[in-house]
Amino acid sequence: MSNSSLRVRVAIPHYFRERSGGTGYGSGKPGARFERCLALGRCLAALLALERSTEDLVLNIGQRVLEGAGPLQFGDKHRLASISLDLHLFTSEGHQLEEAIRPYADRLTLHTVSLEDPRQLPLAARDFLIQADPVLDLALYLEDDLVIGDPLFFDKQAWFLAGCEHKAVLMPHRYERIPGQAGQRLLVDGPLRSDFIGRFTTPQASVGRGRFWDGQEIVFDRTANPHSGLFCLSNSQVMQLRGQSLPKQGFVGPLETAATLTALRFFAVLKPALAHRQFHWVEHGHPSFQPYAKQWPRA
Repeated sequence: MSNSSLRVRVAIPHYFRERSGGTGYGSGKPGARFERCLALGRCLAALLALERSTEDLVLNIGQRVLEGAGPLQFGDKHRLASISLDLHLFTSEGHQLEEAIRPYADRLTLHTVSLEDPRQLPLAARDFLIQADPVLDLALYLEDDLVIGDPLFFDKQAWFLAGCEHKAVLMPHRYERIPGQAGQRLLVDGPLRSDFIGRFTTPQASVGRGRFWDGQEIVFDRTANPHSGLFCLSNSQVMQLRGQSLPKQGFVGPLETAATLTALRFFAVLKPALAHRQFHWVEHGHPSFQPYAKQWPRA
């Protein structure tokens, strides 16, 4: 990875088809078209907002000229790299939200995949991401309702991957805001049953730590729920996976297998410790877990 630039390829599976009774996923819930449009639009807009140049322009109104704003810096020591995205959206046989995609049509490549079972779409997007050439600095697989609000998301990924010598993958915490609770968030990927997660990994607290650019020391856990709806790999990790048989099933369903087992089968999967959750988290843009905040008792 270059110190002056990060090139990132992104693959997003996108499917929407309202069906009576739904599918258990937001992409199939009847009456959810507007909410899904909003989530997809926010997902794409937030991604594109992560692109940056090392030098922006200032509109000098008084002199009627354009001036350079100078390099971007983080604190006194770190000059921020430029970030460019190669964005790919995968859909299936017309089951997509055209009105949400249209504003971004010139910024992404749209792939229409013919599948007998549309549940395999995430695997198709995942396979493209791993096999696409040229291999870029980072490869991000992302579900279509996740909103990345951290402008340093890719910087933190690159920092972590270099620090662990590409032996681990960093997953963010995924959250939903709880209505009426003054900013309280529900972390939706809490611990799974020990007999289930034990088939894939052994959860352990404080397996790693590192000091980020701002001086804060972040502690990382081998998580009891590695799912985040995304994964981000370095170029060397992508090359490693090219020589492997990637899983097509085995972790809940194809959606979760693509997002989670792809990394979990080959690398240690870590998340920031709960005390440091704000260091790396993403919003679930189409909330579906909020009712549990009222239904489940407080432990």
